[in-house]
Amino acid sequence: MNYYEKIVILDPNLDDGPVEEIVEKIKGVVIKHGGEILKTENWGRRKLAYILNKQQKGNYILLQFKSPPSTISELEKLCNVVDSVLKFMVVKLTKKKQIEALMPSPADTSSQTGQTGAAGDAAAAEEKAVESGEGAISQGG
Repeated sequence: MNYYEKIVILDPNLDDGPVEEIVEKIKGVVIKHGGEILKTENWGRRKLAYILNKQQKGNYILLQFKSPPSTISELEKLCNVVDSVLKFMVVKLTKKKQIEALMPSPADTSSQTGQTGAAGDAAAAEEKAVESGEGAISQGG
């Protein structure tokens, strides 16, 4: 099985319900062909680099998954049929670092939480002060 990343740009006029339906259809195709969804992110509505189908904005969806190569042709067929899909792209992840980034090991997650300590608390306090309007002014003599 190969690792893939798929970006789909949907019609920005769609509500959250139809967007979720399209994402579920895509996930269903991957799972039906023996794949596994690793990550799904909804990046929301963003400005397009150029006008596409008379639209200046698009709803961006990122899916990361692993599946057999035959799944990609089925995903392309699905995206070509669905009218709400403005643009899509599938990229095969081949570099070891890209694949490892998808799968954090349990040792990595526990070491990251242990490293924050006092520095993480200080950063959180500074962020809270900025939000409340106090700013990050040091008071000293």
